[in-house]
Amino acid sequence: MERRLPPVAPEIASLVPYKPGKPIEELERELGISGAIKLASNENPLGPSPKAVEAMAQALGGLHRYPDGAGYVLRAALAQRYGLPQEQIVLGNGSNEIIEFLCRAFIRPGDQALAAAPSFLMYSKLVQVAGGRLKEVPLKDFRLDLAALQEAIEPRTRLVFLNNPDNPAGTAFSGQELQAFLDQTPPGVLVVLDEAYIDFAGDPAVAQGPEFLGHATPLVVMRTFSKSYGLAGLRIGFALAPLEVAGLLHRVRQPFNTSILAQVAGAAALADEEFLQKSRELVWQGLQDFYACFERLGLSYVPSQANFVLVRIGPRAGEVAEELLRRGIIVRKMGSYQLPEHLRISVGLPQENQRFIRQLTAILEG
Repeated sequence: MERRLPPVAPEIASLVPYKPGKPIEELERELGISGAIKLASNENPLGPSPKAVEAMAQALGGLHRYPDGAGYVLRAALAQRYGLPQEQIVLGNGSNEIIEFLCRAFIRPGDQALAAAPSFLMYSKLVQVAGGRLKEVPLKDFRLDLAALQEAIEPRTRLVFLNNPDNPAGTAFSGQELQAFLDQTPPGVLVVLDEAYIDFAGDPAVAQGPEFLGHATPLVVMRTFSKSYGLAGLRIGFALAPLEVAGLLHRVRQPFNTSILAQVAGAAALADEEFLQKSRELVWQGLQDFYACFERLGLSYVPSQANFVLVRIGPRAGEVAEELLRRGIIVRKMGSYQLPEHLRISVGLPQENQRFIRQLTAILEG
């Protein structure tokens, strides 16, 4: 039977779905193995914050109720952390949803947004869904080229996405560089600073977005609990924004967009400074171990301010990634980021990092 659908918008019909990293369970089913490890999706290998787990356990009895649509407890905790009124904080089902809110609020058909290339793939997809177009500005030496992004602003530019630290390169720009960028941004343009990986930045010079929320150029700072707090499975992120921008984002936000468990876990995790520091130190040591391995193997890599590292394997990158899969190790191929000779490796537990190092060495030297 042939079904006739209503006409589909061209921007939807041409959209290529986002392809996430392969789940561990899927790989083990395919290969009939156990004990696989995943170093592909920049997750926290320590798991969730213990305080978040405890808070969720205490909240289970209330799951028959709708969540607080305003997210009062979590927004209050965030307001205290950042010294802002709650009205300037918007919760999202992951920071992905914040990007969707921004596109729905500010992008109309024919409008433009800017981002680096390569960068987080969801920028282009959500701009396209809104009927806009994303103009991409190539990285320069694996860093955001802020001067070129400024030059690319056009009369119909509405949003500029700055990923800091950058995904997939892991590089970051300084507060001084952000100040200069905001100073030069023309009126009518909203700058979106995506700080998903900011907690792993070890360089004190790296820009901290909340410090710039009072700038005349409107700035939205996006952060997430998925990475440093280990809550990726709950999908909870947030935006810090000028009052007038936050009000618009709330208008396009669905009611009850974040769950009871996500809200209580986020508030508890925010207070778990011990876990946060442990996560940072694990990542910093793991990166050093990776760097030493790559240097022994003669591989070039990009020093990272995030919880992953981008390494150039060469023309065999795809083949090496597939062989690692057969050995039970999932890493991220970079073809979709226009970096086919590179792999992105997330920091795992020390034993997982060493297993990857041993297997990569065996593959390249075998």
